[in-house]
Order: sequence, then C-alpha cells, then structure tokens
Amino acid sequence: MKLRNKLPVPALVALQLSLSPLALSVSGMAYAQVIVPFEVRALDRGTDGAAKVFEPAVIRIQPGETVDFVAWDFGHDLIAVDGLLPAGAPGFKGYKNADTSVSFDSEGVYVYQCAAHKAVGMVGLVVVGDPKVNLDAVLASYQGNMALSEPGIARVGALLDALKSE
Repeated sequence: MKLRNKLPVPALVALQLSLSPLALSVSGMAYAQVIVPFEVRALDRGTDGAAKVFEPAVIRIQPGETVDFVAWDFGHDLIAVDGLLPAGAPGFKGYKNADTSVSFDSEGVYVYQCAAHKAVGMVGLVVVGDPKVNLDAVLASYQGNMALSEPGIARVGALLDALKSE
C-alpha cells in the first residue's frame, strides 16, 4: 500500500491526535496520512534522484483493479502508448496536473508516458495479472514505436528487462 497525500487537521484536533501514530506535528498543524492501495505518482524527481519519473515505475495489479495516477508535482499528464498494450485493451489518458484513476480489465503489460515529458523519457508500466500475455509482443515492438523518444525507449527497455528476468 502507498501513502497518497497529507490532509491538514485543524490545530485544535491536532492536540487530541498528538499521541496518534497517524499524526505528525508540523508548525502547529497536524497531517494525517491517507492510504490508497494502488497509486503511481508523477514526480519531478524520484526518491533515487532521477528526474521526471513515475513512482513506482512498475506497478502490479490484478484484472479489475484500479490505479490512481497522482499528479504529485506540477506539469505532468499521462497517456497509454499505442501499440504497447494488451490486444483489445483500451488506451487511457490523464490531463495535465490532474489525478486520474484507471481500471484495468485485460491482463498483460501496459506502457504509458507523460506526454509533457516525452522527450526525457518519463515512462512507466502497469502489469495486470500475467505479463506473459503480451510481454513478447511489447519486447518485439517498443524499440520501433514512434510514440516513444530515445530516452523513453531506453527506460522502457530497462523496465522490460527487469520484468523479463523475474
């Protein structure tokens, strides 16, 4: 499970929550963590220091589950990469600076990117159920996919190699 965001709690209530493990006191305010099951954040800088990333870069879910894509930092969007989805699966798109929830019904690997940061290769994978459903097809075609930039191809390749070796 991932932590989504922090919600301010009025200072009066914060005094009551001061012993709670969910409350953190910051400048007279308290913040409670909201937990969501499947979340991907669009970030300017990842926890490893990499620029323009989705975190986690690969998320695994089961068919019928939903991923919340969170525009954590300003200026990000997302779009499924045509040709790098399971056969018959619909594409998806999220608008700039907007959180987007996507439900996935078809098993396989879905490649997506931030259109605003395509040039720097801001990409990610959603793995729904069994990746073997379309992993070979994605491996065979991602390098020639015109929707990806050279840095995007390199990042997708690294993510697919890691997935393939599992």
